[in-house]
Amino acid sequence: MRWFGTIAVGIVALLGSSAQAQTPVSEEHASFSGCDFAIKVVEVADPEWPYYYRPLYKISVQSAVLTPATCGLTPTTVELATSKLLPDIAIAVSADGLVAGYSFGEYIRAFGPWTRIRVHSLNPSSLVSLKVVGLMSNHVPTNGGAGMPAGTYLAGLSLNNGDLQVTGSFGGNSLTEDPATTAWPYPILTGNNFVATYVSFFGQWAQAPSIVTY
Repeated sequence: MRWFGTIAVGIVALLGSSAQAQTPVSEEHASFSGCDFAIKVVEVADPEWPYYYRPLYKISVQSAVLTPATCGLTPTTVELATSKLLPDIAIAVSADGLVAGYSFGEYIRAFGPWTRIRVHSLNPSSLVSLKVVGLMSNHVPTNGGAGMPAGTYLAGLSLNNGDLQVTGSFGGNSLTEDPATTAWPYPILTGNNFVATYVSFFGQWAQAPSIVTY
């Protein structure tokens, strides 16, 4: 188990955070070698909207020890992001590393829900983000117009020999990295489901994903 070779000392567990204290509205777990890792979502009142209650969703990751004989980490909680729409979440762990993903976004008048996907490679000891990649979808007009954003939804994460596979669905007719690495207009794609594969995801550099839609 390579990534427990050096355990950080003196990690401060954020046990007093609101993300830890409240009951999650959703959570997912993954375990490896006696350690449990979770991604959780809690709902709070949006502090930027005082007129009436509007939910804000806080997304955090948390570690715990299941078997002390094989898991030597210090339990920790780290907040990753917030979303004005209920996020999709997923988490996966293997001997190569730990990844956590979520959708996030808001409702835009005249456009509808605009959500994107983020996936973090995390240090299993500290839960610090080592690498972050993203996906987004758009409606791309065939006449070369301005277009508009669309919803991107996360279904799951899987790890295989160091490769990361992200699955989900999208509401537009184009799916790209976020931020995009190609110029507008983005390529038009068919289908509403996708599989994005990041080869050697835990390497030093983030490679562009191979995206298949259906």
